[in-house]
Amino acid sequence: MWTAWGAATVWMVWTATPATSRPVAAGLTVLAWTFLSAFAMRGLILRRPVGRPARPAKVAVRPEIHVHVPAQAAPADQHPHNSCPFRD
Repeated sequence: MWTAWGAATVWMVWTATPATSRPVAAGLTVLAWTFLSAFAMRGLILRRPVGRPARPAKVAVRPEIHVHVPAQAAPADQHPHNSCPFRD
């Protein structure tokens, strides 16, 4: 099918071009079709291979947990009435 499509393209260029320029136009069309077919059939590989990474990943794992603990208030601040005879 791909070859038939290319042949039809060359034929359309051949019939639409004046008689004096037909061989040149058809030749350029065949060259362009051949060049573009190489990319179409093989494909452009723009992705990295999936099976193997290009370079090993550098991962630094440091299992640290930071917990912010507020400082407890001083005992005098917790019971402001220390001189009171009736304590909690």
